[in-house]
Amino acid sequence: MEYDDIRQKIREYNWDDGLSFPKEILENPNCDLALALEIFYLADGYSYLDNSYGITGLTEWKAFISNLFNNILNGMFSKTGKSFEIPLTKVTKYKFRKNQIPEVFLTDL
Repeated sequence: MEYDDIRQKIREYNWDDGLSFPKEILENPNCDLALALEIFYLADGYSYLDNSYGITGLTEWKAFISNLFNNILNGMFSKTGKSFEIPLTKVTKYKFRKNQIPEVFLTDL
């Protein structure tokens, strides 16, 4: 599957169908940093960064998003020249920087 097709499919993905499809994309050797960040934010990475997911029974989601966060932070996904605009306002980025959220989650590619 072509990169743009994968990107379109993940944008249209129904997250109520589970995490197997996003996991499959992330395990694909062609998955780059732009796509990994897009999946992170589509999977409600904002709630993870903001620590606003509270006490819920979403253990599978927590494991998924935490693992993805760590994989991005540890450089598992390479920069390939593909772009991704971080879907956060300037105010939110400022708040997250004050809370020492790593720049990779706050800087557009």
